[in-house]
Amino acid sequence: MERRRISRRVFVGGLAATSIAGVARAFAAPVPPKETGLSSEGLLAGRPGFQPRSVAPLGYKELPGFLSARQLDEHYAEYKTAVEKLKATEQTLATVGRATTDTAEYGALRRRQVALANDVLLHEFYFGNLAANPGEVPPFVRRHMNEHMGSVETWADDFRMCALSAQSWAALVYDPYDDRWHNTVMDTDTDGVWVGANPLIVCDVAPHAFNVDYHERETYVAKFLEHIDWAEVSARYHRVDRM
Repeated sequence: MERRRISRRVFVGGLAATSIAGVARAFAAPVPPKETGLSSEGLLAGRPGFQPRSVAPLGYKELPGFLSARQLDEHYAEYKTAVEKLKATEQTLATVGRATTDTAEYGALRRRQVALANDVLLHEFYFGNLAANPGEVPPFVRRHMNEHMGSVETWADDFRMCALSAQSWAALVYDPYDDRWHNTVMDTDTDGVWVGANPLIVCDVAPHAFNVDYHERETYVAKFLEHIDWAEVSARYHRVDRM
């Protein structure tokens, strides 16, 4: 009988300890998510830049007949600033409070993180799809242009309209959900994002991308269309095509 009472006391005591531990966990400060992973598993594996939050190198000093060294240097500086701001924002996110009183600050940081992450990645796609001597459009790309956009020529005409009407970015993207290519217009780093789509061609149409070399955006966009690295476009699609 005594043994049974002791067992009950132990049992009740255990329940109390468990309840106290549960209450303690409920009121403990939330642990922020790790938000890191294996970049070797990503689509940009082995490429410096976005995933490790490092600055990707610029592969050229100038693009004769298109962009001067000064224009590229000033534009590249904008990109490097965005990388540093993104790293600083994510460091702050790791320490900001997660109580209800922190909601406004937390929300602002999350929105800033998305905008800066898009800014960084879009710049990397932009700089990566420029070429001094782009060469011919590969048959692989031309075949898909014909399927999705009518032809390279009709695509270019529509892309030009996107680039002239956008305030920040124009892009050709591949949406694996509908298995189609689409031209897109983005007025900010978060407005106009095609969820789930993969950029194939990106054009920065913000003034900092061209105002050293060009007075008119139309001239800049026409030159951009003449300096697309089609081999890079082909490689991008090969990496993401769902087949």
